[in-house]
Amino acid sequence: MIPKSRFYNLVMSWRNKPFRELRDIEHSEWQDGAPKDKIMVSEGIASINPSKNPYRGTHFEPIFNLPGSTLKGVLYRPLIDAPPSEVLRHCMEGIDAIHYWQCSNRIIPLILPINTEILQASEYVDSLCDLILNSRLPIGLVNVGLLQKPSESSTLIQGIARLRRLGVLFHWLNFDSDPDIIKLIVDFQFEAVHIHAELLRDNKSLQIEQLIEQINLFKKWGCKIGLSHVTFVHDNEMAYQLGIDYCYGSLMLTPVSRHQIVHVQDSRIGKALFSIQKSEKLNPQGDL
Repeated sequence: MIPKSRFYNLVMSWRNKPFRELRDIEHSEWQDGAPKDKIMVSEGIASINPSKNPYRGTHFEPIFNLPGSTLKGVLYRPLIDAPPSEVLRHCMEGIDAIHYWQCSNRIIPLILPINTEILQASEYVDSLCDLILNSRLPIGLVNVGLLQKPSESSTLIQGIARLRRLGVLFHWLNFDSDPDIIKLIVDFQFEAVHIHAELLRDNKSLQIEQLIEQINLFKKWGCKIGLSHVTFVHDNEMAYQLGIDYCYGSLMLTPVSRHQIVHVQDSRIGKALFSIQKSEKLNPQGDL
């Protein structure tokens, strides 16, 4: 039994090592004329600039259920402000993160926020379809979040239809009660609609009443509701009143790296509630 035990410990220590890839290593030292056989991999990894390396950056924003006790998905933030020339590269990095989580026994959906003008261009849609097909990921892990109203709905509909046939789920980010957007969400049965928390802080009662009615309609149609930019406790209280499904923002948890996502189980609020419930269970009568 001793050789088996040693082999088991060897495999487990290798499995628990931090994930590293050759492309994580900067090659600046190689270009300076230094002998390649004397360059240590650990030195190359230590010299990485986190701002230039997507694998070390804190780009992944966790999305939780309303109590904050379960991780429901991740939003890949660099795509929000990415220029069209960088969209496909960021999509590759996001899909690579899904593979990394799968290797760590975590099945976590990822939302890729993409401007509608990208899905209106056939060449971008072709490349994105090839990328998703070659990834061979299960259906439901790759999600696309649309950011703004399209200039031409016909070309956008074609792009959405092609991606839907591949099993891609769609979210509408920053919902603003636009009737054309509501029709698009209903026609293609979007997975979720995300509402900015600032809309719920507005004092205009008519807008809030209209938003509540639309939220109730989305729920009847089987569409989930997400609340983004949850910053204050008031935002979380409003989410409970409206029956929001998903919440994310600085109050829940700030963006983390893809390696930290593996260890995320619940949010700050979820940890606080868990600690309270645990103490009540241990001492229901208040006895010491």
